[in-house]
Amino acid sequence: MVKKRKAVWVSCLLSVALMSGCSGGEAVKSTGEPAPPKSKDPVTLTWYFAQSTLEATLDPAIQDALKAKFPHITLNFINRGKGSEYADLIAQGTLPDIIYESAAFTTSRVITNGFHYDLQDLVKKHNFNLDAIEPNVLAHTLAQSSEKKLYSLPLTMNKYALFYNKDIFDRFGVAYPKDGMTWDDVYELSRALTRTDGAVTYQGFTTQPNNIMLNNQLSLSPLHPKEDKATIHNDGYKLLYDNLKRFFDIPNAVIAPLGDFSKGTIATMVNSHPGIIGAVRANPQLNWDVVSVPSLKEKPNVGFKPATLSLFVAQTSKYKDEAFEVIAYMLSEEMQTLLSKNGQGTTLKSSAVKKAFGQNVPEWQGKNVGALFYYPDAPPSEPRDSQLTDVGVDFGTSFATMVKDKTDSNTALRSFEEQINQAIETAKAAKAAKPK
Repeated sequence: MVKKRKAVWVSCLLSVALMSGCSGGEAVKSTGEPAPPKSKDPVTLTWYFAQSTLEATLDPAIQDALKAKFPHITLNFINRGKGSEYADLIAQGTLPDIIYESAAFTTSRVITNGFHYDLQDLVKKHNFNLDAIEPNVLAHTLAQSSEKKLYSLPLTMNKYALFYNKDIFDRFGVAYPKDGMTWDDVYELSRALTRTDGAVTYQGFTTQPNNIMLNNQLSLSPLHPKEDKATIHNDGYKLLYDNLKRFFDIPNAVIAPLGDFSKGTIATMVNSHPGIIGAVRANPQLNWDVVSVPSLKEKPNVGFKPATLSLFVAQTSKYKDEAFEVIAYMLSEEMQTLLSKNGQGTTLKSSAVKKAFGQNVPEWQGKNVGALFYYPDAPPSEPRDSQLTDVGVDFGTSFATMVKDKTDSNTALRSFEEQINQAIETAKAAKAAKPK
């Protein structure tokens, strides 16, 4: 088409000396500049923040970049909250075009509410480069569907690491942790630092057991991929329970809430990276740093499964192409760099984006931020058949009861598996009882 137009234009110029021109009697004059692109029709997209909030995710610089990139698109942002849950939006007819949600809730929230839409055709149509995303992060996204459908693109992620209070290590003359430590190494530190000094009891270690189990380094899933039952009473979860349980079998050790790190009496804590910022802002005097998450000797050099927050195009959207263009831009290196500078964990492979992490966040200055990206993410669990019953699994109570009652992991896991199976049967009965 371009060659044809060029030929017509040249022919027209050559005929000017012989004819009155190609434009009704007057010679055509060229400015040497291309014609301005056709303006796009204005579109309004509703962007639903089912996780986090607009204010915590997109700072003014990012919003300005979106406006400059898409001047024809008006973004209407809604934060999830009272009166704006999924059910409220559906009842009000305020259907989102873009949803920001945890990839782990693809089935229980996005699919359950009928907003799921496979993006693979849009990926091809808009020539989006999936290879720019970390392999296991993309695999985790695809694993949310047993049919390997791409219901979202991963925007940000919470990165796990070992945070430590330097003052406690200095107080007791213990060397600081370092990148590449195993859980055994951290256990020895916890033994040395769980102690009472005067009226103060120091905890050598704490974490949130539920997160450790759900995002585990063995890539295990608590629900069977092919059957409506739990699958946690096994050697894999026994290893995970026993590995963590020993930290709280140390005399005077307790499962301290993660927020207690701000009190200055916890030596080490495995947590996702946003958690440390909350602790430091609660106590600006904390003298802390960070190293890589401990690795299992049974699965060396592997981090946790990615805790990913993704962007979905709702199947109810009338503007899927425009919504996808916004999402694709949010995953560009340009926008991921802005997010990374603001302390958001990137989902891209790019080392430059990772190096930019936390540059705009005072609390991250001078810290070992490379620890957040020290290990590759664990591979995803096997996808679970979408026709099976989905129930929430929270390991917190099971693990805490085991520690409190000093029972063994086999007993705890057997009991918890029975509870999950009962919850599945209850959910199935409730579904069957609903009028069709």
